[in-house]
Amino acid sequence: MHNKRIILYLSLLLAASLLLSSCALFRRPEPERQPVPQTPVPDPNLVPQTPVPNQPNVNQPQVPQQQTPRVQPEGQPTPDAMQMAERIADIATDVEGVDNSVVVVISNMALVGITLERDETAQRGEKEIKQEVARRIEKREPSIVNAYVSANPDIVKQLQDISRGIRNGKPISTFFDQITDVLSRMRAESGDNQ
Repeated sequence: MHNKRIILYLSLLLAASLLLSSCALFRRPEPERQPVPQTPVPDPNLVPQTPVPNQPNVNQPQVPQQQTPRVQPEGQPTPDAMQMAERIADIATDVEGVDNSVVVVISNMALVGITLERDETAQRGEKEIKQEVARRIEKREPSIVNAYVSANPDIVKQLQDISRGIRNGKPISTFFDQITDVLSRMRAESGDNQ
């Protein structure tokens, strides 16, 4: 009987050990632990840079957007030069006897084509009107050193073509030959005394 007890004892011990070991074999493996991302603690003195959902976008600083500087195409007159040409045309047209004018500005020089009123031209003379136009331009636009003025219809037409081309976006270098021709004719016409 003693043997039976020992066998029973051993059988129970074996059964218990099998049970314990088998449970370990059938356990589900635990998932690998991933590090939890750390959420930065917001500084109460800082205003959030991104809008928070369900909250109005109030008191958030405007982040300045980087602007790309506008580059003027090479040889293209700046908007300032075109505005100056318009101002000079207005100055020329304000002179008594001038009906219409067109202006091309190159550096510190203005090439001015004018259309004269017939009656005023007969009274004052073309030369006097052109000199008055040149004087007023050089006085009111200090950056203009020389204002060349012509009432020759052919020169006026050439200046209109050049001015129209520049306004349409063509580089001034496109008109180099025309401008050189017009300038030399205007200098000869004025005797280069202006």
